[in-house]
Amino acid sequence: MFYPPLIGCLVFAVVCVVLVQVIRSDRLPRNRAIGIRSAQTMRSDAAWRSGHRAAIPMLSTISIIAIGFALALLGVESFAWPKAVGDVLAVSGWLLILGLFIRVWMTANRAARPAAD
Repeated sequence: MFYPPLIGCLVFAVVCVVLVQVIRSDRLPRNRAIGIRSAQTMRSDAAWRSGHRAAIPMLSTISIIAIGFALALLGVESFAWPKAVGDVLAVSGWLLILGLFIRVWMTANRAARPAAD
């Protein structure tokens, strides 16, 4: 059964969509609990906003990819495809999402540098 990774992908997609909406509306103040926290983004409010705004395209991409992997895993469950297909989809999906989150952090950090000075 691939329901746990499927649900995890959907949760990540929802979190990314909500985060994008909160960033766009400027309702995410600099804090230590929620958001992209790096040395550069935490230096000032301007750096925080700049870094998070730069991360919006990647966060949107992650949500689309996560939904795609969730649908693929649902297909594995629905059509009784071989378990190996689901295993490959689940692992590759999570590795891709993790890699993209690292890229989000790097993008936000890079965008925050000039604003922090």
